[in-house]
Amino acid sequence: MYKVNYDGAYFVDEEKAGIGVVVRNDLGQVVGSLAEKIEMPSTMEVLEAMAARRAMLFMEELGLRHAVFEGDSVLVVKALVGHCPDRSSIGHIIKDCKSLRGLFQTCFFSHVKRQGNKVAHALARRVRKFFPLSIWMESVPSDITYLVYVDVTS
Repeated sequence: MYKVNYDGAYFVDEEKAGIGVVVRNDLGQVVGSLAEKIEMPSTMEVLEAMAARRAMLFMEELGLRHAVFEGDSVLVVKALVGHCPDRSSIGHIIKDCKSLRGLFQTCFFSHVKRQGNKVAHALARRVRKFFPLSIWMESVPSDITYLVYVDVTS
């Protein structure tokens, strides 16, 4: 089972946003991480839903089929587990995520407090200064490695 944290960050002055995803195995070791810059969506909920969808696609790209996806938006997680009408502002993205569930043998969604999502958040913020899409295999950028260690030991 892999733990997949995702998050988004707004860059209002640029009218852009960032998505961060980190995948860890059952020992807490990083399997892969991603940071991607996108056009700024209309709301934070839309951004968080887009981050969840990107996390699912990243797992599919990695060929991994057992996942617990963790995000810090209660509304988005509730929608992903089926407690939100599909006619909401994030409904179309949630429908995409629900269809992507078929790619996985095991797929759960869980809410995590912001403190437990620091690595994904740091990755989302990182794209402001770097490439529009960056992927690291078995690592995260060296400037946020300490966050992985802190997260695993806490």
